[in-house]
Amino acid sequence: MRKITLFFAVLFATMTAFSATLYLSPNANWKTDNARYAAYFFGNGDSWVSMTDSNSDGVYEVEAPAGYPNVIFCRMNPATTANNWNNKWNQTGDLKVPTDNKVKFVVPDGVWDGAGSTCWVE
Repeated sequence: MRKITLFFAVLFATMTAFSATLYLSPNANWKTDNARYAAYFFGNGDSWVSMTDSNSDGVYEVEAPAGYPNVIFCRMNPATTANNWNNKWNQTGDLKVPTDNKVKFVVPDGVWDGAGSTCWVE
Protein backbone atom coordinates (compact mmCIF):
# COMPACT_ATOMS: atom_id res chain seq x y z
CA MET A 1 0.00 0.00 0.00
CA ARG A 2 2.84 2.36 0.84
CA LYS A 3 4.42 1.86 -2.61
CA ILE A 4 1.13 2.65 -4.32
CA THR A 5 0.68 5.82 -2.26
CA LEU A 6 4.23 6.89 -3.06
CA PHE A 7 3.69 6.17 -6.76
CA PHE A 8 0.59 8.41 -6.88
CA ALA A 9 2.35 11.15 -4.92
CA VAL A 10 5.21 11.15 -7.43
CA LEU A 11 2.79 11.01 -10.37
CA PHE A 12 0.78 13.96 -9.01
CA ALA A 13 3.95 16.00 -8.38
CA THR A 14 5.11 15.29 -11.94
CA MET A 15 1.78 16.28 -13.44
CA THR A 16 1.46 19.51 -11.46
CA ALA A 17 5.09 20.50 -12.03
CA PHE A 18 4.60 20.68 -15.80
CA SER A 19 5.15 24.08 -17.31
CA ALA A 20 5.39 25.18 -20.91
CA THR A 21 5.38 28.20 -23.14
CA LEU A 22 1.84 28.73 -24.43
CA TYR A 23 1.03 30.65 -27.60
CA LEU A 24 -2.07 32.71 -28.42
CA SER A 25 -3.06 33.66 -31.94
CA PRO A 26 -5.78 36.31 -31.57
CA ASN A 27 -8.31 36.88 -34.34
CA ALA A 28 -8.79 40.20 -36.17
CA ASN A 29 -11.39 41.36 -33.61
CA TRP A 30 -8.98 40.92 -30.72
CA LYS A 31 -6.18 42.77 -32.52
CA THR A 32 -8.10 46.08 -32.69
CA ASP A 33 -7.63 49.11 -30.45
CA ASN A 34 -3.99 48.36 -29.52
CA ALA A 35 -5.13 45.68 -27.09
CA ARG A 36 -2.61 43.86 -24.97
CA TYR A 37 -2.92 40.27 -23.75
CA ALA A 38 -2.65 38.42 -20.46
CA ALA A 39 -3.20 34.87 -19.26
CA TYR A 40 -5.05 34.03 -16.08
CA PHE A 41 -3.91 30.71 -14.61
CA PHE A 42 -6.08 28.97 -12.01
CA GLY A 43 -6.87 25.68 -10.31
CA ASN A 44 -3.98 25.92 -7.84
CA GLY A 45 -4.58 29.44 -6.61
CA ASP A 46 -4.57 32.09 -9.30
CA SER A 47 -1.91 33.93 -11.24
CA TRP A 48 -2.03 36.66 -13.90
CA VAL A 49 0.84 36.77 -16.41
CA SER A 50 1.31 39.36 -19.18
CA MET A 51 1.83 38.01 -22.69
CA THR A 52 4.41 39.24 -25.20
CA ASP A 53 4.95 38.98 -28.94
CA SER A 54 8.70 38.58 -28.81
CA ASN A 55 9.25 38.22 -32.56
CA SER A 56 6.42 40.49 -33.82
CA ASP A 57 4.66 37.68 -35.68
CA GLY A 58 1.20 38.36 -34.19
CA VAL A 59 1.40 35.31 -31.93
CA TYR A 60 1.71 36.05 -28.21
CA GLU A 61 3.69 33.95 -25.72
CA VAL A 62 3.41 33.25 -22.02
CA GLU A 63 5.25 30.87 -19.73
CA ALA A 64 2.70 28.76 -17.88
CA PRO A 65 3.60 28.61 -14.20
CA ALA A 66 4.10 25.07 -12.94
CA GLY A 67 1.16 23.55 -11.10
CA TYR A 68 -1.67 25.50 -12.76
CA PRO A 69 -3.94 23.19 -14.77
CA ASN A 70 -6.23 25.85 -16.30
CA VAL A 71 -5.87 29.08 -18.26
CA ILE A 72 -8.06 31.86 -19.64
CA PHE A 73 -6.55 34.18 -22.26
CA CYS A 74 -7.70 37.79 -21.99
CA ARG A 75 -7.71 40.80 -24.29
CA MET A 76 -6.75 43.66 -21.99
CA ASN A 77 -7.21 47.43 -21.90
CA PRO A 78 -3.92 48.95 -23.14
CA ALA A 79 -4.41 52.10 -21.02
CA THR A 80 -3.20 50.18 -17.95
CA THR A 81 -0.59 47.56 -17.19
CA ALA A 82 -2.53 45.99 -14.30
CA ASN A 83 -3.81 42.49 -15.04
CA ASN A 84 -7.17 41.97 -13.38
CA TRP A 85 -10.79 41.35 -14.31
CA ASN A 86 -11.59 45.09 -14.22
CA ASN A 87 -9.12 45.73 -17.09
CA LYS A 88 -10.24 42.76 -19.19
CA TRP A 89 -12.07 43.52 -22.44
CA ASN A 90 -12.60 39.98 -23.75
CA GLN A 91 -11.70 36.44 -22.75
CA THR A 92 -11.60 32.87 -23.96
CA GLY A 93 -13.48 30.14 -22.16
CA ASP A 94 -11.81 28.04 -19.47
CA LEU A 95 -9.01 26.07 -21.12
CA LYS A 96 -6.76 23.27 -19.92
CA VAL A 97 -3.01 23.91 -19.84
CA PRO A 98 -1.87 21.20 -22.24
CA THR A 99 0.55 18.49 -21.24
CA ASP A 100 0.87 17.00 -24.73
CA ASN A 101 2.90 19.70 -26.55
CA LYS A 102 -0.23 21.17 -28.17
CA VAL A 103 0.53 24.66 -26.97
CA LYS A 104 -0.87 27.06 -29.59
CA PHE A 105 -4.37 28.42 -28.99
CA VAL A 106 -6.32 30.24 -31.70
CA VAL A 107 -9.25 32.59 -31.08
CA PRO A 108 -11.61 31.72 -33.96
CA ASP A 109 -12.58 34.41 -36.48
CA GLY A 110 -15.52 36.57 -35.41
CA VAL A 111 -15.40 35.50 -31.74
CA TRP A 112 -15.20 38.09 -28.98
CA ASP A 113 -15.80 36.17 -25.74
CA GLY A 114 -15.91 32.63 -24.39
CA ALA A 115 -14.20 30.83 -27.27
CA GLY A 116 -13.36 27.24 -26.52
CA SER A 117 -10.23 27.87 -28.54
CA THR A 118 -8.73 25.34 -30.89
CA CYS A 119 -5.22 24.16 -30.17
CA TRP A 120 -2.73 22.18 -32.19
CA VAL A 121 0.92 21.20 -32.29
CA GLU A 122 3.17 23.70 -34.01
